[in-house]
Amino acid sequence: MLEALVREDIRVLIVAGDLFDMGSQNYSVFDELCRDKKYAGIDFHVIPGNHDSAIGQKYFTAPNIRIYNEPELISFGDTGPGFFFIPYLAGKSMGEVIAKHKDSLPDRWVLVGHGDYLSGTRDPNNYESGVYMPLGRPDIEYYGPSRVILGHIHKKMETGKVRYPGSPCGMDINETGRRSFIILDTNDLSINERTVNSDYLFFSENLLALPTSNEFENIKNKIAGFVKSWDLSKDEVSKARIRLKVKGYTSDKRMLEAAISKSLEGFKFYNDEGAGLSEVSIFNDLERISIVERVKEKVELLGRNCRYPQEKVDLILEQALGIILKD
Repeated sequence: MLEALVREDIRVLIVAGDLFDMGSQNYSVFDELCRDKKYAGIDFHVIPGNHDSAIGQKYFTAPNIRIYNEPELISFGDTGPGFFFIPYLAGKSMGEVIAKHKDSLPDRWVLVGHGDYLSGTRDPNNYESGVYMPLGRPDIEYYGPSRVILGHIHKKMETGKVRYPGSPCGMDINETGRRSFIILDTNDLSINERTVNSDYLFFSENLLALPTSNEFENIKNKIAGFVKSWDLSKDEVSKARIRLKVKGYTSDKRMLEAAISKSLEGFKFYNDEGAGLSEVSIFNDLERISIVERVKEKVELLGRNCRYPQEKVDLILEQALGIILKD
């Protein structure tokens, strides 16, 4: 990320929390990195998150590191927007913090904080349950920030004015796809995304096995669809780590495993765990298999007509299978 900032002559890096984990005691590696003459022209603005809320200025010697332990309004240049930084404060909401500072906020300002955006539709955090320093949609409508950039959720998301850049480096299999960071233009507040050249790219997919007459060809086609959606270059294939969870029924587990292995030839499984077939059962009743084929056609047609996502189509098929193939 820093190499990209140097190339593009970007002088400000804002970290919206959780740069370190709770157990961190020694911050010297980051301190020395910021002191490196290569990056000495970059100003590092670090907002503590719920995982590193205890960090403070006293832990760092690099002159280009600034830690924000209290909410603060700052600016970068005379013509740009104001930036209101809100570090994670246990037991507080972002709305109540903004309320205390609303009279000092300019007409054009960007909120940068660490917590959960309560928009009515919230993706679960894979690492932490509960709600952390929430920001509500009414807060945004009432106080009127021009943009909102939040840390805490590791998945990239954008909802109206709110943007989660996501984690720039996948910590485990739950953080799938290319990782990235965002660049904010302070003139027009446009956002551009930059991909991080990370060591690994994680992908996690669910696969429904159906005991049809061409079941293994169907499996190969589904996996080919996954691979196409990943849109990987030849260099990225070697970085990919795959988790494949398979449910359903098959006429031959060994042949199913062979079809999966052939389809993912050249890829590596996450932690060398291979394709998980523990939730796949054997079924060879030809009469009921023909029923499965007809139901599959009808459910897939329903999915296309109703524009259902594939996950919903597979869920309907899985529930139908449970009825058709029940002993």
